[in-house]
Amino acid sequence: MAPAGIRWANKLPDWLWPLALAGLLALAWAVVYLAGGTQTAWPHLFYLPIVLATLPYRQRGGLVVALAATLLCGPLMPLDVAAGQTQEVMNWLARGVFFVAVGLLAGATADTLHRSVRDRVSDHLRSEIDRASAPETPPDAAGEERLRRVLEQRRFHPVFQPILTLADGALIAVEALTRFDAEPQRSPDVWFDEAAMMGVGVELELAAITVALEATAGLPADVALHLNASPATVGSDRLLELLDGHPGRRVVVEVTERTVVDDYPALKRARERLRAHGVGLAIDDTGAGFASLRHVVRLEPDVLKLDMSLVHEVASNPVSEALAEALIRFAQATDTMLVAEGIEDDADLAAWRELGAQAGQGYHLGRPGPLTTWLPQARPVPAPPAPEARGA
Repeated sequence: MAPAGIRWANKLPDWLWPLALAGLLALAWAVVYLAGGTQTAWPHLFYLPIVLATLPYRQRGGLVVALAATLLCGPLMPLDVAAGQTQEVMNWLARGVFFVAVGLLAGATADTLHRSVRDRVSDHLRSEIDRASAPETPPDAAGEERLRRVLEQRRFHPVFQPILTLADGALIAVEALTRFDAEPQRSPDVWFDEAAMMGVGVELELAAITVALEATAGLPADVALHLNASPATVGSDRLLELLDGHPGRRVVVEVTERTVVDDYPALKRARERLRAHGVGLAIDDTGAGFASLRHVVRLEPDVLKLDMSLVHEVASNPVSEALAEALIRFAQATDTMLVAEGIEDDADLAAWRELGAQAGQGYHLGRPGPLTTWLPQARPVPAPPAPEARGA
């Protein structure tokens, strides 16, 4: 986890910091004055606002507050209040030197910590870009024949995983996931990636969306259906035609990263066509790499789904926590729904509740299964552990 002070600092509004620091300086002055003056040990209270100023403002903040503390605890503070005895100039100047030194040292420490976090985030994104650009091996003739049979015979079926609010466990959506009934047994991503390399990725995705829409004909009006689609499928007119065949449905299309986006203006126009038809857009795997973050900036989605690697690491990795907090603040500022995807235990659930995520998805909240598993009501979110049990 990131240091507690930095986590706390990030949650305060920007305008509150100057007021808080001014208030602490005034409080320290009042305490020292009421205690009898600088002849007591109470002037050490001024170190608190000096150090706190470095959290948002680094060395500059520490220096400014240190100089203010020098003024308040120097010429504006008697040595002995009762006797009216003033301080000698050299005494309060020496104290001021200590104030400034502490402010600069604390600011340098804050600078180093934030620079380290920023560099680690940059390295993480760069490695994701390098991994995504690695060459792929095209499928062989046997793979093409196998995929052709899967498409023609519809050898796949949908399962559904719930998306619940973290506050009260209400069911707000189900995500349609595809399971393949063909050999060899392998993950759905491998099937879809192979189809994309063969040039039939859009056909396979549309077929999977078709069976998902058919299987959710009785979905309640207040529960959204999330459908996965690559950028190529989102930009296809056939997707809109398919969705128009199921009017009155609450649908959110999740953009995946199976193919590189070559034309963002065209994809954004497709996104506007979907919005005009009442279809929402979600960015899947947000925070996993550069591509998903670029989707967020350019497509202005309705829903952000955080990558499960980020969700799992937030309780132990300060880089992941910093990125998660930034994405949550972004979602709040843009009125975007944020879903923490991949919640698998009580620790994940507690961490994301504390960070302020609106909704969650994962094995701890519900495994993929038939739609009847989650209707007519969702399984409640497990309650957070009692305070005395958290340290067990």
